[in-house]
Amino acid sequence: MVKKIYVATKVRGFLLDLFTNPDIDAEFLWHKDSVYEINSNLKLLLSKIAKSRLGDYLGLIQRITVAVDNCDLVFSYNRFLKTEQKYVIYLENPTALFHYCLNRNATYLGKKKINKYLNDPKLQSIVCMSRACYETLDNFYHIPDSVNVQQIYPLVNSNPYTSIQTIKEKSNRDVIKCLYVSADFHLKGGREILTAFKALRAKGVDNIHLDIITKKEWLPRQVVEDLGKLKGVRVNDFNYTKADLQKTYSDSNVLLNPTRQDSFPLVVLEAMKAGNVVLATDLYAIPEMVVDGYNGYLTSPRYRFYNYDNLPNKLVWNNRKNTIYSDYVDGKIVEFLIDKLLYLNDRRYILEELAINSFVKANNKEYSNNAIINKWGHLFKSI
Repeated sequence: MVKKIYVATKVRGFLLDLFTNPDIDAEFLWHKDSVYEINSNLKLLLSKIAKSRLGDYLGLIQRITVAVDNCDLVFSYNRFLKTEQKYVIYLENPTALFHYCLNRNATYLGKKKINKYLNDPKLQSIVCMSRACYETLDNFYHIPDSVNVQQIYPLVNSNPYTSIQTIKEKSNRDVIKCLYVSADFHLKGGREILTAFKALRAKGVDNIHLDIITKKEWLPRQVVEDLGKLKGVRVNDFNYTKADLQKTYSDSNVLLNPTRQDSFPLVVLEAMKAGNVVLATDLYAIPEMVVDGYNGYLTSPRYRFYNYDNLPNKLVWNNRKNTIYSDYVDGKIVEFLIDKLLYLNDRRYILEELAINSFVKANNKEYSNNAIINKWGHLFKSI
């Protein structure tokens, strides 16, 4: 019997690959208005309020009320629910349940609410998106034995435009195509990429190109002007269809993701599905996808949002305005990008090898569609 699963929360667009997969023995009930790729201005405002000191004092923990009776199970993304139906939570990282505020679960009211919500008999399972999340969950919560905890990677469909042959062909063309995909140009390493490409052009290197997909209206005027002066650099607005984005990934050689703050950047896995070498920072779940020297290269940011044990670095986490949000260019990351891009440009056989490794890793074992679908299927049947 196919179970009907009601999606109760706002969800990121990548989950549609799971919800619409014909091979999973479940029918997901979801509304298109509940799916988002970029946070709206209203969502950003509400998020700011939720993360305020007043929210800490009040122990604000969002719990969404769900009144449905036409389903067998309810699916939640990063939120506790108040429902008469059994439900599961798909969790990006442990702090998401208390709005990424480290002080929230340290207050009396916060602790009381979290303990109550975790012991709700309707909560059946917490499914962690990454090993980093799974392995640190107990540092934040005492999970009752009645709640099943497991780890399942996001389902990202294979790229239909990519094969080993296309990877070999694009690795040996004259131009190396780099790709950057993020709405938040500042926070996800855009300034470092801009500085690196200025340096490459000053060195006379003009066969390493860059496509930027971002929220253009959020870019400062000076950044727009600087990018416009660079040969081989294009800035595109964040309005691609899924097919167009898959084609862009497939045509690219290298994904640039030198982020300052991230839990599980889906762009990394999407790019790997298309045979991209990944240059990124070593934050949280990124090293699970990118193995340094195997399918990409990793570096450490100036300010570690997460420590090496994948627990939040409180000195940065509680002082973002003066650290990761501040107006600086991380020179170490700039040099890292320049060095690795020149290295790959001069050694196309390594570019090809790492790209194929990326493709194979992203389409097999724990990242394969079959493995992920089977895990979700077993979970749903067990409830």
